[in-house]
Amino acid sequence: MEHINGKDLYQMFNYGTNFVIQERKLLNDINVFPVPDGDTGNNLVHTMQTISRESKISESFHETLESISDSALVGARGNSGIIFAQFVNGMRLASINKARVSIDEFTEMALNSVKHIYSSLSNPVEGTMLSVIKDWAEGLKNILSKVKSIQEYFKLAFKKAELSLEKTKEQLEVLKKNNVVDSGALGFVLFLKGINSYFNDEEIEQIDFEELDIDYTHDFDELITYRYCTEGLVEYKDAKETEIMESLKPFGDSLVVVMGNHMFRIHIHTDNPELVFQALTSYGKIISQKVDDMIQDIAFKKSKKDTVIVTDSIADIDQDFLLENDVANIPINITIDDVTYYDKLTINNEILFDMIENSKEYPTTSTPTIKYINDLFSKLLLNYKNVVVILVADKLSATYKAVKIETDKLIEKGKNIFVIDSYNNSGAQGLLVKKAVDMLNDGLSAEEIAENIEEMKTKTEILVCLETFKYATMSGRLPKVIGKIGMFFKIRPIMTLDSKGKGSAFGFALSQKGITKKIVKYVKKDMEKNEIDSYSLIHCLNPELLEEYKEIFTEIIGKEPEYTSEVSSATAIHSGKGTVAIGYIRK
Repeated sequence: MEHINGKDLYQMFNYGTNFVIQERKLLNDINVFPVPDGDTGNNLVHTMQTISRESKISESFHETLESISDSALVGARGNSGIIFAQFVNGMRLASINKARVSIDEFTEMALNSVKHIYSSLSNPVEGTMLSVIKDWAEGLKNILSKVKSIQEYFKLAFKKAELSLEKTKEQLEVLKKNNVVDSGALGFVLFLKGINSYFNDEEIEQIDFEELDIDYTHDFDELITYRYCTEGLVEYKDAKETEIMESLKPFGDSLVVVMGNHMFRIHIHTDNPELVFQALTSYGKIISQKVDDMIQDIAFKKSKKDTVIVTDSIADIDQDFLLENDVANIPINITIDDVTYYDKLTINNEILFDMIENSKEYPTTSTPTIKYINDLFSKLLLNYKNVVVILVADKLSATYKAVKIETDKLIEKGKNIFVIDSYNNSGAQGLLVKKAVDMLNDGLSAEEIAENIEEMKTKTEILVCLETFKYATMSGRLPKVIGKIGMFFKIRPIMTLDSKGKGSAFGFALSQKGITKKIVKYVKKDMEKNEIDSYSLIHCLNPELLEEYKEIFTEIIGKEPEYTSEVSSATAIHSGKGTVAIGYIRK
């Protein structure tokens, strides 16, 4: 009987990847479980192509499998991709240090891998890729005494996998309802088909892969328990899989932990990604993060509107309002100790300031990546004809320029996109977003909304009460000399934005009461000339002062604020703890 060596193993994965790439669109189209987000094909191909591209080929089966396992861990994406990576990792853990293995030894590794996969999942679900992997591995065992060649060995086991795939239609109600097999399970069967092709000495043409979102509809009315599909890759020195599993279980479901030699990857569905990543910091350095809003993605696909509003995370506004009105939110990146977090997703202000206290370097902010911007607008343009984008002031962040450059390319291709420099941030920017949503709900066109926001943005004001110069100085927003003088005399500043969105000092006081008095005086004076149309109140870990401001300005302006909100962490880096702000639009 022939043996399988390292080069064989690599080609098994290489051929399998090619077969999955060929059917990527189909895998996306039939993806209805656990949520119909149409990306199983993309995720599996991303995972498998990373293996093909990054793995080091050796004559040794064991060495090649070690490299494949590391590559799978790095490239794993999505629920299906991470389960596939866990399958590979399970094979690695069961591997023996040999240059080649017999089919008996390969079978034993596959069976042990199945045990490992099931033990690593918080709630394994039958009728998915799991079932097919299990049935295929058991098929390998059952046919051992009947086969006379490797070709026959994989061919007969493949038939077991095909039968298992068809059974998935009956094992999960949502698959039966849509009359489809499980997408991840089909992906694994295609992978096995590629293995057969290799051992049959068939030639294949290497296919390049370009990611593509698919527009499709399915009969899906299942309840999504948790909002965010969350993934993280962590570099560790000493961590146990069971310990990681137990620490993350309270945050959600669909938990998978894949342990490598020096890194581990997690996948979980949760409502609190920030708490997941806070827990992960205790195990090592977070290398990468990924968060997908499953509920909002489905809402985009089901939306009957032809226009979508987009903003960034610096716009402070009620997050439930954004979700209810299908507003897309671009998170600003926040880097602390070489780890990049997503504003309002994987970090909040309590976590931020705890980390600042223990960090060697002060946090910095940066724009979303070009890939993130392109992926977002590609997804939105599949479901909407028009996009209105309201972004933080160009003078405060490079986000506007980054988005404008990429959307201009789409506009040249005939896409209808309006990108607006709001000249604002925080609560004032959030008010403009709310106005845009209200106009959209009232039936105004994208062009009319953009024109009105361009006019409204010149009638906005934001007054920010800082508790100290400390954070604005540390972040570089204020010159160190001014900051040190201010901190020495315990001066409390009031910051604002000028007519073009550039930050400037509005006034100073020696006490909180003094600052409040100055802000109240300014608002009253402004109201003598201009009636206030709407206003919002924002705070950073200072709910007591927020309530005081709410009472004061409700009486002065004659109505309650449109909303109150916690300030974004991207802004809190500069404003600091204790900050309270009022933003408003004049009539």
